[in-house]
Amino acid sequence: MDKDFMLNAPNKDGNVWPDQCCPVFSARNLTPLNARECWYCSHADFHLTSVKPLEVGICCWPRKVISE
Repeated sequence: MDKDFMLNAPNKDGNVWPDQCCPVFSARNLTPLNARECWYCSHADFHLTSVKPLEVGICCWPRKVISE
């Protein structure tokens, strides 16, 4: 599977890779300008508050997971 492509729709409850993005991207606080990747999306859960974040996240759209 190509991990660096634009998704046509959110992969709700499915895997997302950091470099992917979809049309419902919603930036988290402190996201670099013009960074449109699942890694920076508020709908993606990469367990960023854990000691070791996940390499592959989960799309939790439309529920937001992280609020910074």
